Amino acid sequence: MFTVFWQSLVLAFAGILMLRISGRKSISEMTTPQIGVLLTIGAVLGSEVAGKGLAESLLAVFTFLAILYLTEWIALKWNLAERVFKGAAVPVIENGQLLTANMKKLRMSVDDLEKRLRLDSIARVQDVRYATIETNGELGYELMPHARPLTRGDLEEILKANFPQFKVPASPPQADVFSETIHPKDQPPAPNKLH
Repeated sequence: MFTVFWQSLVLAFAGILMLRISGRKSISEMTTPQIGVLLTIGAVLGSEVAGKGLAESLLAVFTFLAILYLTEWIALKWNLAERVFKGAAVPVIENGQLLTANMKKLRMSVDDLEKRLRLDSIARVQDVRYATIETNGELGYELMPHARPLTRGDLEEILKANFPQFKVPASPPQADVFSETIHPKDQPPAPNKLH
């Protein structure tokens, strides 16, 4: 009984370590090879519980991770390999028009695409210059010029063009959510508890 407990503990920590090594993507961001290897790792670790042997199971998992690293390295080096292993983004909207032939290849209905647009706060297909379904299943898009949100840079250009005497004040530097990851040593200590 304790053998099963200790082996389960080893497998759980090995699985966490292996998934940590394999990358920081959520399931929706993973490519097809990554999902395939992840499912295989789960099956191999599960087979250990069925009695295949701890060492053999861990060796099999490390072998699958090595294959994943190899395929990702090859995909980084050669575009053709990247297309074979990971696929390519598929355009679904061009200049405000649905590309229904591509949507059929993806087995995506207009309702499915409209749902994705709504989730990105896009109310009209005609406001989208280009949209693609990326290899991880996410929607990538570029809005038409008239539908893009106004940026600070856009506003400064408008003010300079219409009010040349107006001086745009520089904004003081402020800490943001990236500061602690880019300059971790410059951060104040974290509070002991959340309020």
